[in-house]
Amino acid sequence: MSAPRPHEVLAALRALEDLASGDPMSVRGVLATLVSIDGSLGDRPGASCVIADDTAAGGEGALAASSIPEALREAAAAAIAEQTPRLVEAELSEDDAIFGPGGLSGRAEVWIEPITGELRERLRDARETLLRGEGLVIELSLSGEDAGRRRHFPPDDPAVKACYQEGVPELEEEAQRGGVRRQLRVPLIPMGKALILGSGEDCRRLAESLDRLGFVVTVADHRPGRLHGEGWDRARWQLIEGGWDAARAACRPDLDTYVVVATRSYSADLRALKGAVPSPARYVGLVGAAGRAAKLLSELRESGVEPRPGAFSAPAGLDVGAETAEEIALAVTAEILAVRAERKGGRPARARAAGSSPLQRKGGVKIPGLVLAAGRGKRFGQSSKLLAAVDGRPVLRHVVETALSARLDPVIVVLGAGAEDGLKAIEGLDDPRLRVVFNPAWSTGKASSFEVGLREVPPDAPGVVTLLGDMPRVPAWLVERVIAEFELKGALTFPVYSGPEGPVKGHPTAYPRELFGEIGRLVGDDTAMAAVRGHWGEAVKIPLDDGLTQADIDTAQDLELLNVKPETQGRLL
Repeated sequence: MSAPRPHEVLAALRALEDLASGDPMSVRGVLATLVSIDGSLGDRPGASCVIADDTAAGGEGALAASSIPEALREAAAAAIAEQTPRLVEAELSEDDAIFGPGGLSGRAEVWIEPITGELRERLRDARETLLRGEGLVIELSLSGEDAGRRRHFPPDDPAVKACYQEGVPELEEEAQRGGVRRQLRVPLIPMGKALILGSGEDCRRLAESLDRLGFVVTVADHRPGRLHGEGWDRARWQLIEGGWDAARAACRPDLDTYVVVATRSYSADLRALKGAVPSPARYVGLVGAAGRAAKLLSELRESGVEPRPGAFSAPAGLDVGAETAEEIALAVTAEILAVRAERKGGRPARARAAGSSPLQRKGGVKIPGLVLAAGRGKRFGQSSKLLAAVDGRPVLRHVVETALSARLDPVIVVLGAGAEDGLKAIEGLDDPRLRVVFNPAWSTGKASSFEVGLREVPPDAPGVVTLLGDMPRVPAWLVERVIAEFELKGALTFPVYSGPEGPVKGHPTAYPRELFGEIGRLVGDDTAMAAVRGHWGEAVKIPLDDGLTQADIDTAQDLELLNVKPETQGRLL
């Protein structure tokens, strides 16, 4: 049981206004409110609809009198004739879609109010309150001397505060001389504010969808003239010509604000995210491809902007394989509703792919990550390479945090020589996806570490993405790009860049399960590189315009060079 949604109240008001527009002096209809089913507050108490003559009904929120049970129809006619409200009992069947999509059955109590100018004004007040982003509690007196009285209370009024905070309607019954005094209190909690940055067809459809659900919608675009023309309803939405600063000033984001960034301009998206991510908004979603989203997230982090856990979704929208404007609007709307309701299935946790790949459509397949960090590192000297500091953090911690910031699941870290140092480097990382395993045969070469790690790969995983524990400059967006290409093609996937003697294979690398047996037969340090050479022609190669992200640490001199932070972290061609 929960409170009615604001859009249901707004739909009823629109139906009332439509009826009044035909003949304001003689509106023949009633507002019906569900009180209880089978004597208790069952499903959807407080839900309401307008019942009108057959000739006037038909719009959203209005039902024709001929389509409802006879007891309700007779009560509605009597209320109209006498201009007095009344409580009536009626038998509802599962096919009676009166207070929602149907499925309610049993003996129902329904409050019937004739449509008057006063009722319309009270509902207009409720609408204005909701559109200001404020809540209220509606109290209906169902019996006694006050029968028919409708009152609106602010959420902090002591008489209704508990009802509003719980978000559940309540029916108060108090014995008094001559009978029982009954009052129904219905909390109306605003959906919140939606701020959309962009002007594409997906943005317009998203604005329509969120508006219908009762969100207060603001749309902004920094490009002049983009929010003019057919489809952009200035009467319903606040339309702003400007970027994040102008949008923020108009919308004033708070904890009940949901921001969607979809300008389709890389630089404009980045500027908007730099403002939206640190804002108090409850949700920030970025529309776009997975690789692009990962690169934007990496740039945000490089500039010191870190998304709050659970508040950032990239790409935005539930994983439904959305591609068209309608599908994107549906997916993003669904995710916003899930976040608002604090439903686990829809809550974003990190940058992740859009989910339209064949592999994911087979049932939400997860791609594991494998971090190889078992070698001795003899060329580095006496100190631990895994603990060596780059930008103030241990080398191995950089790599593992990058793997965890991508959507790899699980992330398997293979340690060997210096295992204690490796554990110290990643100490405090609290993520259920993280697994650490020990390779007792580390001294025989990398092949043994591959063998140990591959044993930890879940049997239903289509492959694995490997990273090397001494390459701290590999960015999360590149990991995401490798994952996305692997999901699409299911083939060996890795980045490449130009070297003095031709193309050079980079990291990370996605290995399909079909190559696991071939890798397992290798020995020593040749490891998977032999498999790569054997399948080079069929591999998916992601071109980089330089090798800055591919620096590894073999010697102390390598570490000194790496700590001179490059201006760019590798770019796609």
